This record gives sequence, structure tokens and C-alpha cells, in this order.
Amino acid sequence: VNRMNLSTMTFLFVLLLALVAESLADRPPNIVILFADDVGYGDLATYGHPTQEWNALDDLANEGLRFTQWYSGESLCTPSRAALLTGRLPVRSGMIPSGQSEGRVLAPLDTNGLPKEEVTLAELLKTKGYATGHVGKWHLGINEKTSTDGAHLPAHHGFDFVGTSLPFTNHWSCDDTGIHMPKPDNAQCFVYHNTTIYQQPINHTELTPNLVRDAVDFIHQHAADPFFLYFAFAHCHVSMFTSPQFANQSSRGVYGDNFAEMAWAAGEIVDTLKSLELANDTLVFFTSDNGPHIELCLEGGSASLLRGGKSMTYEGGIRMPAIAWWPGKVQPGRVTSQLASTMDIYVTAAKLAGADLPKNVTIDGRDISRLLFDPDATTPHDVLFHYCSSRLMAVRHGPYKAHYFTQMLPFANYTTVHCTDGSPHGEFFQGWACFGPSVEAHDPLLLFNVEEDPSEVYALNVEEYSPVIDAISKAVAEHKAELKPGAPQLGKRSRNVQPCCNPPRCSCNYEK
Repeated sequence: VNRMNLSTMTFLFVLLLALVAESLADRPPNIVILFADDVGYGDLATYGHPTQEWNALDDLANEGLRFTQWYSGESLCTPSRAALLTGRLPVRSGMIPSGQSEGRVLAPLDTNGLPKEEVTLAELLKTKGYATGHVGKWHLGINEKTSTDGAHLPAHHGFDFVGTSLPFTNHWSCDDTGIHMPKPDNAQCFVYHNTTIYQQPINHTELTPNLVRDAVDFIHQHAADPFFLYFAFAHCHVSMFTSPQFANQSSRGVYGDNFAEMAWAAGEIVDTLKSLELANDTLVFFTSDNGPHIELCLEGGSASLLRGGKSMTYEGGIRMPAIAWWPGKVQPGRVTSQLASTMDIYVTAAKLAGADLPKNVTIDGRDISRLLFDPDATTPHDVLFHYCSSRLMAVRHGPYKAHYFTQMLPFANYTTVHCTDGSPHGEFFQGWACFGPSVEAHDPLLLFNVEEDPSEVYALNVEEYSPVIDAISKAVAEHKAELKPGAPQLGKRSRNVQPCCNPPRCSCNYEK
């Protein structure tokens, strides 16, 4: 009997181990998005920058998959972040201004934000039991009726945990060095924890350490659960800032210091995953919201060989560095030139989590899981549409890119006029507008083969590419026929919603 009991117990123990192993194997992956701000295609050493020091992001690229034809959902902060979190073109969700207004991003006085009916990636993953967390830049709306209601903050879009947060952004006017501004503009510069403002203006020396602290705490608290962490950096948007340990360290100058601090923060997240033995259970994406602010001289980042930058639909404004990392699943050291989009993260994460996509809405992202796992896989995209607010500017079709409209590039001597020793005189955009005299219409289309000519220098003779033009025209006609633009959310403003931690002074630091 004892032998029988022992045999039975041994069998049950082995069965239990098998069930536990099967349960762990079936666990959906943790999803981590590391989202940079205004980082250009050429800013990483692994993307060819000659003097940016090797850092944790380059290690991530070497240990994962690096994309060379990855596109943002738009060329500015607010719409590109909406595209990331919804998998949809921003024109569909209404993250655009009315008419031909130039207000392309949400400001602190805006009373609207990302519409509540939009299903964010956080909300989608929660249906499969994920813990959801956010730290860093939001820029998808703050208040609706009062200065404290926080109606549009991430807590109302599926994020259960919201740590240190920039509901607006790190703005040019937040400069606290005295170099560009005599003092910060408190109306633009504030930090929240969840839905509560606790610092105004921003204390840059403690900002990144606080973001890392909160993100690491979230990972520790949910190590046993599948979790989604959206870490949106304040780097490398102007004003430039670093903690003391990174100041004056980079041979690249102040931008290099800024970039190095961001990379350190990314490394802290990855090291936490490794130390908790979660690396093999976690898919990490790193990319940027849009291209570099090239008009800001040496404080604006690098698009490398790509033309244009932030706010433009030339390649420099929308082609991003992008890395996917998942030890044991994504083969290390791979590089792919297959077409992909930031909006694909939404669909791919849903697929891997076993979540159903929202019904009765058009999702523009595609599942790129095969690109992650199979070196021979090809892109699921036939076409990508590139908008500036409500205007369709350009279309990517296979290796070709057709411009219907282009924005003005920085003029030939802008560095002489706007820079002194590489330092910008002010916040300056040459190609911000989507409409008006600074935008050039192209009829016939301006056509490039951006695989042969990623710098968009050598326009093709469209008469010799009639089949390509016909295919693009057909794709555009079909797209416009099915497109249902959302009601414009940007530009409705009220002083009643101005964030202010200590009225009427609007100055505090409750961190201390």
C-alpha cells in the first residue's frame, strides 16, 4: 500500500509539474513599449551615428531585431501617440484640428483628448487579464471642464497604474538652465502622479530617475502577472536636460548627454526584466514618436541620410529607428528591411495576448509577429498612408513613395540665421503647416523609389512608371472611399482647464 501510495504521489507530482510547465508556456508575453520623443533615424550608434556613445539601446538592438523601414503613424507627438495606442490613423480618431488650423498637437488649455470610444492597447490587453501601467509623456489630453478633473488622462484610458507622468510634454519653455529661457513657463511645465499634479515647473534633475523608479516598481509588483508597460520618455524633446551624472559626458554634446540618459533608463527596465527572470516572457519594442526637430541645430537630433524631420512627411519625419527584443523568441542580431508601422504594435500585441480586436472600427496596423520570428517573412503591408492632420500627403507602395504635397524644408542658410555655435536661437519649425503657402502641391505626383533613394533626392519620371502611379491611385481611391474621419478634437480651448497645483501661483514641488 505504501509503495502504491508512493507511486501515486510520484505520478501526481509529475503531473503537477507538467501542468505548471504547460501553464507557464501558455502565459501570454508581457508587453513593454519604450517610446522616445523626437529621436531621429540616425541618433543611435547601431543606426550609424558616428559619435553617439554605445549604450543600452544598442545592446537591445544587438540582442534583438532592428528595423530599417519602420514608420510612425504621424510626424508629430499627439497624433503619433494616438496611432500607437489605437492602431489607427489619427484622422480616424479625430486627433486632428478643425479645417486648416495649424494646431496639430494638444495644448494644456485643450478641453478635448483621445476620445473615450477609442479602445486603447491598455484597454484591449486588460480583457486578457493584463496589468497595465504607464509612466512618462502622455500628450493625449488632460482636463475637460475644470483644472483638476483629469478627464483625458491615462487612468481613463485603461491604465490601472500611472506613475510619474507628463500629461503635456517637456517643452522648449520648460528650460530651467537659463540658456534659452530666463525661467520656465509654469503654464506649460508640470508633472503629475496619476491624476494629481505635484510639481510645477518640472525639476529635470529628478524626472528620469522618478520615471525609472515607478516603472521598476510596477514590474516588481506584477512579475507574476502578464503586464503591459508603456514607458514614454521625455527625451529627446527640447528643452535639453539631464541628471547630473550624465551632464557633459558625451562627445556629441548636450544632445548626446540627453540621449545617453534616455538609454540608461531603457537599460534599467531591461535589466529589471533580466534580474526577475522575465526576459524570456517579455516582448519589448523601442521606437520614436516622430523624427528629429532638425531646425534646432545641434539640439535637434539626426535623421541621418533621410530628408526632412519632425512635422514633415518626408522620410526624416516618419521613418523611425525601431527595435524588437524577446530573448528566446526573436533571433538576436537580425536586421530587417521589411515595411512596418508603429500601428502594428497594437495588432501584434493583441495577437500574442489572444485578445480580439475591436469590432466595427477600421484598424490600420497589421500583425507583424511573423516578421519578429521568421527571418524569411515579408511585410503584411501593401500600402501605408502618410497624413499631416486631415490632409493625405504621401503614400508608400512597395518600394515607391508618392508625394501629393510636401512641406517646406529648412532654407539653405537657416543654420546661420537660427543657430550660434550649434545652439538654436528659438523654437523654430520650417515645415509645420499642412495647408497654406508653405505647402507645395504636386501634379503630377512626386515619385521616389525610397529603397534605392531613401534621401528622396532623385525624383522618378512618372510617365515611365504608369503602373505604379495607377496602383497608388487605386489604393488612394479605395482608402478615401472607406475613410470615416473622426470629429476633430484639437483646438477647442478654455482657460478653465489650465493645470495649476497651487492657485493662483501655479508653483509647487510636493516631491520634496
